[in-house]
Amino acid sequence: MNRNLILSRKWRKYVSGTLFYIVVLGIALIILIPIYFLFTISLMSDQEAYDWPIRFFPSFVNEFVLQEASTPDKGYLLSVYSHSKGIYVPLCESKDLDTIVKKAKLKTNSSIPKELLKRKIDELKDIMEKNKEDIERLRSKMTPYLEKLERLNGRISRILSEVNKYNKKLKLAERAGMKDAVQAILQKLKSLNEELGELKEEAKKVSEKITLLNQDLIPITSVKFTISKNIFENYITFFKVTNDSIPALIRSIQVALLTIAISLSIGGLAGYAFARYYFRGKNLLKLSVLFVRMFPGVSIAMPMVIILAKMGFYDKPLGLSLVYSVGQIGMTTWITASIFMGIPVELEEAAQIFGCSKWGAFFHVTLPLALPGLAASAMYAFIGSWSETAQAIILTQFNPTFPVVVYQTLVGAKGLVNLVAAGGVTMALPAIIFTLIIRRYILQMWGGVTV
Repeated sequence: MNRNLILSRKWRKYVSGTLFYIVVLGIALIILIPIYFLFTISLMSDQEAYDWPIRFFPSFVNEFVLQEASTPDKGYLLSVYSHSKGIYVPLCESKDLDTIVKKAKLKTNSSIPKELLKRKIDELKDIMEKNKEDIERLRSKMTPYLEKLERLNGRISRILSEVNKYNKKLKLAERAGMKDAVQAILQKLKSLNEELGELKEEAKKVSEKITLLNQDLIPITSVKFTISKNIFENYITFFKVTNDSIPALIRSIQVALLTIAISLSIGGLAGYAFARYYFRGKNLLKLSVLFVRMFPGVSIAMPMVIILAKMGFYDKPLGLSLVYSVGQIGMTTWITASIFMGIPVELEEAAQIFGCSKWGAFFHVTLPLALPGLAASAMYAFIGSWSETAQAIILTQFNPTFPVVVYQTLVGAKGLVNLVAAGGVTMALPAIIFTLIIRRYILQMWGGVTV
């Protein structure tokens, strides 16, 4: 009986432990997967970023195919291999080699040397000459399918035009309450949609046959070559399109450091006062410290424009730091008060007995023990000031912070999801670096203050 009980307890322990680790792993994946995909997309070219499904890993090389254009006057066709679709996707059709090189770099982040392109064109001409008969035979097979596909597309366009007309008529008939006309129009739309579905299905089959013939043509009408990809091209492009990015980055660092200094000096002293002194209304005052955080940052920023302008701090790092500190001081006060309360006052008294002044006891005994809490407060202040955009847009005009520059760039780069991702990763890096610098103190806080 005792043995069964022991086994049962062991199994329960194993099951509960396994479930705990599954939950922890699930939470970690929920947090890390979006971050991973953001970083991955920031390394992808335009062609990769808009392939669906998006690859789990970015490629480091691109495989190109060079062919003659559909008509001789158009020059050459450059295509790149799509790993998601499993086919070569056309990139550029041109006689001008410089145009082909620029388009390839823009879409794939690969720089194709012009001399290499010339050599590949010479190789292509030799291959085309050797396989002339096979090429003509396959193209003659493809011609009827191309003509049929063109006819089908024409019929599909005409039917779509008819469907749009009947949809307009249907709306008019419904407004007029003409039930018979509505029924007749619906019947006509039904027959048109059925015909449209049949034509699309037939066009799909013809397209598949053309694709198969193209697959046979590619080896004898093209040359393949591989070029490495500049995986940091999106970051380079991001800094090129943002003229004020470097000065804005410096300004953001200044604002973050000033915010930390203001919030730690005022909030830290307030936290020490709440922890060490007793006075009437103390609890009410502690609660009121957080009152300002209940208001949106934008509502605070609007009146601060006038105040900062009168003080001469508008559109300056110090002005932004003062506004950011309003919200951060309350959080710093609460964190540091909790830390100081965990440090016994007897330690300060003992230091004073051994000859230290009150300030000396604070700086030599209490402050070193409170460093984890101060580091946590600094981290919150840095992240809060670094990522703030709404207040910075209102409180700056000619000297924007880095998040404002990123925001303006992303708004102007609609559709460029990889450039957006590069901007997001660039913006996140300083916060990550700062957190890594103070990680030792943060970990100490998680483990509690050791006295």
